[in-house]
Amino acid sequence: MSNGLAQSQSLYLRKHAENPVNWWAWGDDAIATACQSNRPIFLSIGYSSCHWCTVMEREAFSDQEIAAYLNKHFLPIKVDREERPDLDSLYMQALQLMIGQRGWPLNIFLTPDDLVPFYGGTYFPVEARYGKPPFLKVLQSLYNLYTTDRGQIETIQAQIVAELQPSDALSSSAPLQNEDLLANGILESAKVLIPTDSGTSFPMVPYSLTALQGVYLSRKTVLDPAQICRQRALDLVLGGIFDHVAGGFHRYTVDPTWTVPHFEKMLYDNGLILEFLAEIERAHPSVPAITRAMGLTVDWLQREMRDPAGYFYAAQDADSVETAENAEPVEGAFYVWSAAELESLVEPSELTALQQAFMIVPGGNFEGATVLQRRQSGALNESVKQGLLKLFQARYGTTKRRIPPVTDTKLIVAWNSLMISGLANAAVVLNQLDYLMLAQQAAQFIVEHQWQDGHFHRINY
Repeated sequence: MSNGLAQSQSLYLRKHAENPVNWWAWGDDAIATACQSNRPIFLSIGYSSCHWCTVMEREAFSDQEIAAYLNKHFLPIKVDREERPDLDSLYMQALQLMIGQRGWPLNIFLTPDDLVPFYGGTYFPVEARYGKPPFLKVLQSLYNLYTTDRGQIETIQAQIVAELQPSDALSSSAPLQNEDLLANGILESAKVLIPTDSGTSFPMVPYSLTALQGVYLSRKTVLDPAQICRQRALDLVLGGIFDHVAGGFHRYTVDPTWTVPHFEKMLYDNGLILEFLAEIERAHPSVPAITRAMGLTVDWLQREMRDPAGYFYAAQDADSVETAENAEPVEGAFYVWSAAELESLVEPSELTALQQAFMIVPGGNFEGATVLQRRQSGALNESVKQGLLKLFQARYGTTKRRIPPVTDTKLIVAWNSLMISGLANAAVVLNQLDYLMLAQQAAQFIVEHQWQDGHFHRINY
């Protein structure tokens, strides 16, 4: 039986429509009901292409015992962060203050009368793992706290509210008239891009674009922002974060070597990266790997992310099903290659060429399979190109094709704007008039359809 999300326009909310959790959409009715019944609000924020959001939906939110407890003792509200970035931003700041971490799904607990959080987290498992307690135990502990010790909750909330209050004055620690301030800002942006030995790797393109402005300053610094940005560009176009078979960049990698991504593809990441690569191409023209990555990304955009009306879709899932018979989504299933698949899909000479061009090792680099990662930035030879073409056909061909991940087809104006800018810049540096036409058509759709009754709308379904 469907809950209150079944009629939502949001793909993310509809994914939770069959949960036994009695989800409410954010709004006055939900908040009033929570106040009248004196139940704390369980607010869960995510987005359709988020891997761990998908995992929690099919685990904890599909569990009958957890759902029964949530429905009885809490008022569960589900929010699509792409529809409500204001709520996401506010409660993500609160989560950072509470646990020192950020991420989705963003699960946070609020008192109903003031909507101030008192506890939060990201992914909660059904059974204890990854150093996290079982979700049902978390719920039971928090409800007990809510009913027996409101004083402790109020103390926590007071600290959060104090930290979230905006400052009414600029810090005087760095005088704005300091002539070195701009150079220092560029240098700090460059430092963000310096590789580390552990943790995840994000593109961090806004920092890259800022640091690139260092090439216009004659002032010498300890670091070379231009060289750091060029290395970041090479990391992106050579690493597993890029889809070397069909184009487009994944969200980030889970390692510092740019090898294994979280496989969702977001429009805003790709728009930013395309603009960044265009700036790198302007400064360091004719790097084959960079030029190829830009071209393949625009190919992917036209093939999979563009509506016939001219605008661009929001995102593609990290997970997909492997066969029609097995409907359980698997992370990266659309993108990775087993050793047996590689041997069966390409000729021996092509496989040898692929092994020379990409880091293909026995046992793979992701759960027994291989995420393709290039070894160098030069041009690919014909044997490699033929091998990649056969892998492309294995995904998209008319026979034995893979099942693609779900695409969230809504228009988000801000994300389209980033891609419009990226396409326009790429059109100039690569002399590709068709890129400019794509940008113009998307811009025209926004101008014609997003102004309605004096309001400029962020989203269009």
